[in-house]
Amino acid sequence: MAISLDDAFFAPSEARARRLDARMRARLAGSVRYLASQIGGTLEVPADALAGLLARLDAGPVSPHAFATYADLVLALEAGDASGAQVHLLDLLAAPASPDGPRILALGDPSRDRAAARYRRRVDSDPAQPLAILPPPPEVARACRARLEAALARLDSGYPVLAGEIRALLREIVLAVGSSEPDAWSFDGASSFLLWGAVVLNAAEGASVLATIQAVAHESAHNLLFGLSADGPLVLNGDLERYPSPLRTDARPLDGIFHATFVTARMQQAVGALRAAGALLPAERDEAESALAANAALFAQGLATLDRHAKLTPLGEAVLAGARAVMAREAW
Repeated sequence: MAISLDDAFFAPSEARARRLDARMRARLAGSVRYLASQIGGTLEVPADALAGLLARLDAGPVSPHAFATYADLVLALEAGDASGAQVHLLDLLAAPASPDGPRILALGDPSRDRAAARYRRRVDSDPAQPLAILPPPPEVARACRARLEAALARLDSGYPVLAGEIRALLREIVLAVGSSEPDAWSFDGASSFLLWGAVVLNAAEGASVLATIQAVAHESAHNLLFGLSADGPLVLNGDLERYPSPLRTDARPLDGIFHATFVTARMQQAVGALRAAGALLPAERDEAESALAANAALFAQGLATLDRHAKLTPLGEAVLAGARAVMAREAW
């Protein structure tokens, strides 16, 4: 299932999101079939469970844990850990369908919950910059869930095309908190190619509904880019090339700066569209104006770095051109 440059068009699209999800599921199904054919002498592969997973992958969206667990399975096999691989295999084959999204879940205890541990491994993936992803206190999770429900409802009514895309891309929004240690890295949200269909959001108190709308637009846009670039990169520069990022304090590879620039444009588009639709509350107007000014400045910073240093693929050129055109055209 090929993705054409037409799919790089910047405007939100539920249909495109569903095509990307179908392609990601087809890729996973092909990988599972191949792996199952190779490991029969090493692991027990229950035929009925394998057939069930493949049928679910063919039929529609599945839990993000199918993708994360497959990665764990491959890593365990490469490490020669047969017993661990068997556990991951059985978890993979049990991954359920997930037709309606997004579910809002609190992160479990990674020391006792394998699913929570997979989330943490997938988003805490940089040894040079360890990121604490911890279960949120129940009252913090409840308050964040209420903000998320309000944010999604606002998008449903004020910007339904983006709401449709988000609901097609995301199966789960996982709530977590960071470490309280003074030298710990903080996070607002996190995504991973190996957690297709899921994002982790910081549930810490203090965020507004409008900030939550931007956070969901931001992290879902990462998933969109993961889907678009599944068969090839957006940027050809190597990871050792590092430059200032608009959304991080540390120098980042140009692929990360591409992501940051793109998602900033999506945040801008979400706030601008809600303002244009009259979907902002009176108390949110000053916050919206500040967000629009900040996002425009961050986009310009990221774009300048990309224009100066990035070696874009044709797909990267097309994706960035869409973001560039929207940011230049709209009266922010």
